[in-house]
Formats: sequence, C-alpha cells, structure tokens
Amino acid sequence: MSFKYDVFLSYRHRPLDSEITEKVFQWFESYKLPKPLKEQGFKDVGRAFHDTEELPVSRILTETIDEALTSTNVLVIICSTDTPSSEWVDREIEMFTQLGRAEHIYPLLINGDEETSFPPSLKKIPDIGERVMDVRVPGGTAKEIMKKAPDRLLKAVADIAGCDEASLQREDNFRSNRRILKRALLTAAVLAFTGIISYLLMSLAQNYREKAQLQEQATMRILSELTYDLPDHLTDVPGAYSRIAGILEENADTIDTIIRLSEDGSTAVLEASANREKLANARSVLGMYEEALEAQETALQSYAELAADGTAAHVLAYGSSYNNRGNILHAAGRYGEAAADYQKSAEILENMEAPDRLMLARVYGNLAANAVSMGDDSADAWFEKALSLLEENAEDQEYIQETASLLYNRGVGLYRAGRYEEAAEALERSARNYEALLSSADTLQTHTSYLNSISMLAACLTDSGKYEEAENYYRISEKEAEELAKDRENLKDQELLAELYNNHGLCLNTQGKYEEADELYRKASELYGQIFEATGTASFGTTWAISLLNTGENAFKAGNYDETRRLFHQGLEVFETLLQDLDSYDQAQYYAWLSYHKLINDRDFGGALEAAVTACNLQPNSVLANMNLGYACLYCGYEEDCDRILGGIAALGAGQAETIRKDLQAQAAAGLYSAHAEAVLQMLEGM
Repeated sequence: MSFKYDVFLSYRHRPLDSEITEKVFQWFESYKLPKPLKEQGFKDVGRAFHDTEELPVSRILTETIDEALTSTNVLVIICSTDTPSSEWVDREIEMFTQLGRAEHIYPLLINGDEETSFPPSLKKIPDIGERVMDVRVPGGTAKEIMKKAPDRLLKAVADIAGCDEASLQREDNFRSNRRILKRALLTAAVLAFTGIISYLLMSLAQNYREKAQLQEQATMRILSELTYDLPDHLTDVPGAYSRIAGILEENADTIDTIIRLSEDGSTAVLEASANREKLANARSVLGMYEEALEAQETALQSYAELAADGTAAHVLAYGSSYNNRGNILHAAGRYGEAAADYQKSAEILENMEAPDRLMLARVYGNLAANAVSMGDDSADAWFEKALSLLEENAEDQEYIQETASLLYNRGVGLYRAGRYEEAAEALERSARNYEALLSSADTLQTHTSYLNSISMLAACLTDSGKYEEAENYYRISEKEAEELAKDRENLKDQELLAELYNNHGLCLNTQGKYEEADELYRKASELYGQIFEATGTASFGTTWAISLLNTGENAFKAGNYDETRRLFHQGLEVFETLLQDLDSYDQAQYYAWLSYHKLINDRDFGGALEAAVTACNLQPNSVLANMNLGYACLYCGYEEDCDRILGGIAALGAGQAETIRKDLQAQAAAGLYSAHAEAVLQMLEGM
C-alpha cells in the first residue's frame, strides 16, 4: 500500500511539545536511510505531517486531519504530561486504531511516564509498551531531549523503511562512527600543533605573571569603566554600536589575560562575563546573532562556574545570563530555543532564597512576549505573573520601564487575537509610561520603545475604524522614526520605521486610498528587504515577505492585476525559502497568504480552502487565516461557514468589517463570482 505521508506527528499545543515536534518533523524530513539498506531495496523516509490540537470547530476543517491520517504509514505521538487532556490527540489515536493500524503507532515519551503521559486510547493498545521511544532526560529541555531522540526514532524509521530495527541501528551507528572518526583525525592534527603553541604561550605568561599582578588592580578599574560606563553612554550616539562592539572585544582579550595571571580571579571573571554580555547585546543590535550567541555562551559558562558557590549575586547573574541569551534567540526569530532559556532563567531565579522581583518580572515578561511571537496561548498567564510583581513598586523608574515594555507586548498579543479594545488600552498605558520616562531621561532606547507602542496603538485604532486618529499618530511617529533611522547600523530603528510605513499603509488601504498606501508599502518592503539581507534571519525574511504581499493585495484592490501576481509570487517565494525555519505563527501567515493567492490569482477555490484550513490549524485565532478561510468557504459554496466566520471577524471592529467589504468588492471587480456575496455584504451593513 502506498501512503501520502510516511509519518504523522500528533501532539499537544504546548511550548515544549511544539518545539520537540518541530525538531522531530525536521529530523524525519531530512533523515536518509544508510546506503547499504537502500541498496537492498528498503524505502527511504519521505514526507511528514504536522498536527495541532487547537482545531477550529468547523466540520470542514477536521476533514484535512482525517484525510492525512488515512493516508499515513506511521503515527508518532509526542507524549508529555500535557498530552492526556487533549481530545484531538486521543481522537487521532482512536481513528488510526480503527483503521487497523494500531501496530504502527509509536509514542515518543518526552516526560512523565506511560500512566501520566499516555492518552486513554493509547493505553488501550495491548503491546504499545514495546514501541515506546523513551527520550526522557533530567531537566527535560528540548536541546537535551533531541540529543537522545535520533537513536530512539530509528524504531519508527525501521517500520517506515520495512527493515528490522537491529539492522538499521547497526548501519546507522557505522555511518555515525565513520563521521566521528574523520572529525577525530582532523582534531588530533590540530591539537598536536596547538599543544606546542600553548606550551610556548604559558612559558611567556609565567615570565610576566609578577608584573601583571602588580598592575591588575589599576587595569581592572579602567576596564570596568570601559565595560560599563562608556558603552552605556554611547548607546545614544548614532552609529555607535559597532564602536561599542570593538571596545568590548578588546576588553575581552585583556580581561582574559588578567584572569590567567591573577591569584584570585573571581573579580576578573565577573568583569569578563559582564563584558561579554554587553558585547553579545551590541552584536545582536547589529544583527550579528551567531556572534552574539557565541559571546553570550562564554559569559553563561563563566557565570555557571561562579554560581556553584551559592553566592546570591553569582546565582542572580547566572539566571540573568539565560534570560539574556533568550533575548538574543528571540531577536533572531528562534522562539522555541528562546522559550527554553527563559524557562531556565525563571527556574534559577525562583529557587533563590530571596528572588530579585524585578529580574523575575522581566523574565516572565519575556516568556509572555515570546509566547505572543509563537502564537501560543500561555502568554496571558505569564503577563499576569509579571504584572503582579511589578505593581508593588509602581513609582520606581526601573519598574515603570519594565511595566511599559510588558504592556506593549501584551497589546501586541491582544491585537493579533483581534481583541482591539483591550489591546488599545494596554498600548495606551504603555505609551503613557514611556512618556513619563522620557520626561525625566530622553534616551534613544526609551524613545524607540515609545514609538513602537504608538505604532501598535495606531494599528488597533485602524481596525476599530478610527482612521483619522490612527493617521495622526502615524504622521507624528514617522517623522521621529525617520530621524532615528538615520543610524543605519541600528536594525531596531530600521525595523521600527518599516513597521510604521507598513501599518500606515494598512490604514490607508482600509480606507480605499490605494495610491498613498502603495507608496508606504513599497518603502516598508525596501527597508525589510535591506534588514533581511543584512541578517539573513527567518523572522526578518517573514516581515519582508508579508510587506511584499501587502503591496500585492493593495495592487489587486486598485485593479492592477499583473502587479498583483508579480508581488504575490515574489512574496510567497521568499516565504517558501524560509518555511522550514518558521514557527507555527509565521507558517500560518504563509498558508493564509497562499490561500488568498490561489483565490484571486489562480481561481483555485479548492486549493484556497485547503491552504486556509492549514493556516487555521496552525493558528486558530489568526484573524488573517480565518478571514481567508471565510472567503474560500464563500466561493466553495459553504455559505453557513462563510457567514459564521466573516460575521465573527466583522464584529471585532469597524475596520475589519470595512476590510471585508472592500475585499469582496475588489473580488467582484476582478471577476470572482458567488451568488451569496451580496448576502454577506448585506450582513455587514451596520457593523
């Protein structure tokens, strides 16, 4: 029997489970059967299928999952203590069993045990214990789990390939050993040379030890000023980050020398770690994420060694360093890895005898913001935990700063979920806090953060139908952001300006001002393209792709259909080069836009429906995904579903109702026809 998918991954939509599933999916898609087994005619692993338990309640949407299950060879269940409460995972196991394929079900146990992590239907399978792939590890981080997973997953691969597991394990081990041997031979050659050099350097260092010790105290005082005072002052100077990075890199080499020569190097180790963290942050602002992570990893290892003595200051620095690495990973769009680091930071800080409440609130806030970026529904709980810690010191400047940042991220999350009034309230509070900070200290970073809040607030006002107020905010903010963006090396300020142009374009597009919107969309696309070219990160590639697609959608409404097709093809091509590196939120964006492309450019209504269903399965609360699902339902004849979906979106705000109205009018002008379209327009009257 031939199957469309070799493996179907079923899991509970929780941060760890989702991250493991994504990594396992990539492992299956990239795994190649050892050559000797291929030569014997055994089958290589082909396609894998993602599942999510957050499915909308439409009768149409479950058909995609059912179809995938019936055309899948092997079912892998990601089992954690969260899994048993998922009715969708249980349903998928039950259906696969009813198809007579229970012997092809493989649980991947990531935590808990068979009693606490197996859904009810899985426990009913008599011999399921023989097929458990146990990847549990102390601490249970995704990184450590995935070190163990490849060897265990071979059990499922053997079933897919049709060979016995022992043969596959043997050949896979042979292949791994050959790779290790090649690396070992190369390493041995390098170490032999390095050993000679190290001996000479150590001899030289010993000669200068006494002199260096006499100079250590004075040198460290100077380096402290270079590590803390000068970089902090330079952050408000345009074009300074590359200079800061240069200073800190020179500091790192000097401090390392002092550590080697010092009798008591704990002070120097602290200086070195702080120095490297600042270097990591400077590199992150410059978009040098791999270099930033390298510097941060060195700092983290040093803090770990210091924290072993249990000193509160050392433990706090250790916990904070995980938070800082999470920030770099988040900036690079690696949200799953960032979540793991934030969780580790929170765990360290929570276990302190007297936790630093501000630092802990900062970590909780980062967990919340990261969950928003992933489209994960745990964000609200983290926001509440953070706010409860911050409210006790509402007058303190640092607490005001942290509260402002937290409210901004909460506003973004509420906006994405279509909760515009709540989002606007959070963003207004964020902006007021930043204004209070600016009145006492007008720093560049605070000013940028204030404009970010204003940009998102204006986007909320647009979707609520308050166009004049939104446009006023955009005009004021753009003028200030254009001044900030003259510092070409500061990517945060470049991103801010691009976001303002893009969101202002959306505001004008909703009002039917297509020519003005086109000008702003193209400015945004140019900036996003430049940022992506400078960093190469998937998150910036996504924003560039979306800005191209926004420009294409605007051209469609203006009746420029050739330009529409060109921009849609360009935007989707950018998306497709990044797809395997994207989290579920951005993947949902891709499939939502693909759905609209199939609808308006290809007139492939069935394909549009399928893509929209995939988008909604990935992110059930996405307004864009559900809106395009509503349009696909309209042209596929699912009128009741169309009314329910589009009516629900229109009820979110006058701006959304107007967007749907103009979309339908543009579709009709382009020749798309549905007898039910007029009824939808009538439903929108008065909304």
